[in-house]
Amino acid sequence: MSERSGSDERTHPIERAIFKTLRFIMGALVLLIVFVAGANVVARYAFLAPFFWAEEVLVFAMIGFVYVGVILVTWDGRHLKMDILSQLLKSPWKEAVNLVTALLFVGVGGFMAVQSIKVTMTQFEYGGRSIAADIPMVIPHSLVFVGFLFMTVIAIVRFRAFVRGDVGSDRDEFVDDAHATTKSPGLGDGI
Repeated sequence: MSERSGSDERTHPIERAIFKTLRFIMGALVLLIVFVAGANVVARYAFLAPFFWAEEVLVFAMIGFVYVGVILVTWDGRHLKMDILSQLLKSPWKEAVNLVTALLFVGVGGFMAVQSIKVTMTQFEYGGRSIAADIPMVIPHSLVFVGFLFMTVIAIVRFRAFVRGDVGSDRDEFVDDAHATTKSPGLGDGI
């Protein structure tokens, strides 16, 4: 089995708990997005009184969804990659390209974590609040920081696996399995 987001029985119980919590948070954010958007549609068209704060809340919930989800994506090594050429390389060139990529990932992620904590601390010091929903701006900014921080930490912890190319290497197998389970027999045959 793969190490996909704690689905492996061999994954440590603490890791499974973390992944389960992250998935729960993402699910709660999706439900929040659906509920607020749906309630706003009803309020707008049935009562001609839309929630003026709804769009802002939806944006912040989406930010939370993305930066919580990026933690799982990084663990799985399933970021979008432009690796067509690097996949054609033979060892040791493939590992060399993976090493440069992993170093850049850690460097850029670390840089972004430092910059986002500076912005978060500025928002905390000045007590910035959103215009419509009056949400403390430290909340969405801290989500950006947490996302980049954990991306960087995971890249460091799994650095060797990133260099070897072991992270996300079962992607094609996973996609083929997903496609096989959704393909209807007989549909598209003979076309």
